[in-house]
Amino acid sequence: MIDKKIKIFHTADLHIGMLFNRYPDFLKDDLRKSRIDTLSNMIKMANDSESNIFVIAGDLFDKVNGINKKIISEVSDALNTFIGQCILVLPGNHDYDNGMIDLWTYLANNLSDNIILLNEEKPYSLDDYGINAMIYPAPCHSKHSDKNNLDWIKQEKLDENMINIGIGHGAITDISPDLKNQYYSMTLQELNDIPMDLWLLGHTHIPYPEQDNVTDIKVFNSGTPEPDGLDCKHEGNAWIITIDNEKSISAKRIVTGTYKFVDKEYEIKDEDDIDNIIDDLMVNNPSMTIARISLKGRIDEYIMDYYYKVHERLNNELAYLITDINELGIKVTSEKIYKEFSEKSFPQEFLLALADDEDTLQLAYELIMEVKE
Repeated sequence: MIDKKIKIFHTADLHIGMLFNRYPDFLKDDLRKSRIDTLSNMIKMANDSESNIFVIAGDLFDKVNGINKKIISEVSDALNTFIGQCILVLPGNHDYDNGMIDLWTYLANNLSDNIILLNEEKPYSLDDYGINAMIYPAPCHSKHSDKNNLDWIKQEKLDENMINIGIGHGAITDISPDLKNQYYSMTLQELNDIPMDLWLLGHTHIPYPEQDNVTDIKVFNSGTPEPDGLDCKHEGNAWIITIDNEKSISAKRIVTGTYKFVDKEYEIKDEDDIDNIIDDLMVNNPSMTIARISLKGRIDEYIMDYYYKVHERLNNELAYLITDINELGIKVTSEKIYKEFSEKSFPQEFLLALADDEDTLQLAYELIMEVKE
């Protein structure tokens, strides 16, 4: 038995080859490239941390068809720079392996000898790599399944002298409910009941557990390392996990992403509220921030002018900005009424009569303007 700790870099769900077609051409090409860049950066992080094993727990690729060979070659080039003992790659539900996938055949032919494709339901010993561990994978063989692939592991007789590591891909019902039961669903209880020393999972795009530093927890989900849309609230994560021969576990969650997505709603009353938008978005490398902001409120014209100046700055300095100002408008005041309507005209007299009721005045003004248009 090797008397040293095993350090594991755990990631999943890179979805390399994702198209990002909802974004403009100038951005979607960069978003696609960022996923390979993130893989390269994680390999460097793993090397710098002297990790022994680099684990990809499914969905390295976004799909099994249509990934061009140039991208596959770039992925293999990145993986081949790992200087630890071995890399373990599990097929997920997006990049499943059913024995007839050219993607995996081509990738396998371009990988170095220290990269293991975990595409079979069998134990994989890491003895040949100088690591006292046995790997029990639960690979995906199709995109959808109403049953997870853990049963074969439950039947295995484990060697307690080895560090036994399960690697799976599927929805964790306690964390990301699989409402239609089609994504290899499993529960934390089910995983904990299997006598693995450690579980490394993929599929759910948020990390589990939520803490940055944890000890003596055996189930880990990495989350996606590169944010992939406005519903991704984190900056991309992976785990560096250490397990020793006493099977004690400690883990640190690290930030890995290149792009950051922000989706927020703001109520605007004054210039300070607009400055808060700047404070939110113009931090931590804003040129890599993609933001969607929804604004609501009724404000004075000079504040609206200030907003347009801020919007121009944000539009120039963020990677991409989407704005919804359908619920943001100019506050109707007596001064505005006198300015826009003829003296003693019916609209002027009518609106001035409502001046003490701000909400009714606003509604009446908007209705009049609709008729006027």
